[in-house]
Amino acid sequence: MNIFAVNWFIKGLRGNSVTFALLFASFLVGLSLSHYVKVVLEKLGVHWLYVMILPVVFFTWLAKREDRIIPDESKRKLWARGLIAGSILLAVLISWIRK
Repeated sequence: MNIFAVNWFIKGLRGNSVTFALLFASFLVGLSLSHYVKVVLEKLGVHWLYVMILPVVFFTWLAKREDRIIPDESKRKLWARGLIAGSILLAVLISWIRK
């Protein structure tokens, strides 16, 4: 199990971060958002070292500015918990369909 995913789950479940809940949800359903950021940076010709570091910086920066993007704390908690619950249900549904 990825230790980062556990951390994202905890932050999202507490309702502290919609960004980390989104990262957890994407990890759980097999869609890597950081991979797509990496692909965009590679196509722009960014050096490989920055391609590895910039997604972390971007998501950290985004998480710190969530209160400006979504000012209502109760909405942030609802969205974060909804993302986590929805991704878990989607993962279970996908698993059930594949059987």
